[in-house]
Amino acid sequence: MSDNFPSLIKHYHAFYEVSPYYVEIEDRPVGRPATTRTVQAGFNIDVYGMRTDDHEPMMPPPHDYALGYAELQKLAATVSQHTDGSCSLEVIPFSSTAIIDTRANGKVEAMLRITVSHGRGLDQPAGAAERRVLEEVEKELRSRGVARR
Repeated sequence: MSDNFPSLIKHYHAFYEVSPYYVEIEDRPVGRPATTRTVQAGFNIDVYGMRTDDHEPMMPPPHDYALGYAELQKLAATVSQHTDGSCSLEVIPFSSTAIIDTRANGKVEAMLRITVSHGRGLDQPAGAAERRVLEEVEKELRSRGVARR
């Protein structure tokens, strides 16, 4: 349906949400019981698009989803060029997943996720570098017309 990213954003009323990205670390010291702790390793930026036609057989059509995925990969590559290398960005597709938004009267949504994390080790929490990358990703999304919910 959409031939470019701006029309895709407009057609599917795209928006994003930010949440912490957590990992669980299990420590197994010799001779002592195992312990588990949760560490915030970064952030998830979930980009959603709402189904606008309830008669569409799938959400969204594969061409539109692929276009959105490709554009978010470009966005991640652009932001990655401005990082010091300690942060990583990954775009994760959920093409076979439909989300039912109870806040929007059961509207069906599709999602792509951008994960901001680091390579310092899973036991290290996110810090200032990850927050700066998150801010840069949000700035890029807003410049493309994707609003934060």
